[in-house]
Amino acid sequence: MNTFDGITANLSWAADIFSACCGRAAELLVSARHGRRIAYLALAGLAASACAPNALVSEWKSPAYTGRPFDRVLVLAASSDPDIRRVYEDAFVQELAAMGVTATAAHAVIQADGEVPVERILQAIGEVGANAVLLTRMIGKERQAGSYTPPPLQAGATAEFYAVYQAGMTTRAPPANGYEVYSLETSLWDAADLALVWFSTSQTFQPGIASGAARDLADIVVKPLRQQHLL
Repeated sequence: MNTFDGITANLSWAADIFSACCGRAAELLVSARHGRRIAYLALAGLAASACAPNALVSEWKSPAYTGRPFDRVLVLAASSDPDIRRVYEDAFVQELAAMGVTATAAHAVIQADGEVPVERILQAIGEVGANAVLLTRMIGKERQAGSYTPPPLQAGATAEFYAVYQAGMTTRAPPANGYEVYSLETSLWDAADLALVWFSTSQTFQPGIASGAARDLADIVVKPLRQQHLL
């Protein structure tokens, strides 16, 4: 996993997932003195005023799902950094709880770092009695120097839960400095058969620590789920 290694080194992939900038040029200012702790910073010091921290770009709901709203959700973040994973899972749990949904962070029941086997995820679903899984991952990173876009979910396309999760765990964003736009994807899966029910994409810029980005992302993602009567 990438970490800072001097002034010209880069944020770890996990920090990359949860930081982004909007469509204006910005300069990344970092300090090597913070070492690994810089992974918790999300593009600190960006000079990009007048842009929203997060923006929902698109969303899709499966026309095949006609069931009741989900009320017990297992929250899973596809990140190889356990600290970033906890930050984002906890943020979504708090947002869901505020809406009256019983939610459990995966890290609370899966005591393991790195990629989790699908069998362990299924076991965790049973342990907490979840009827849905909410999964977040990075799907794109655009920069002045080029772009990085692993395949996102497509409306109406066949999707396999574990393949989506695994891609989020194994993808690594190449290092870059300067202006960057990050795309995140959050998807909701029926725990009964791991069928894809809903997904959204968002672009986000969040100066400061990852917890702030996580709270903002959870806020803009969870509300549409309630509006779609999925929660």
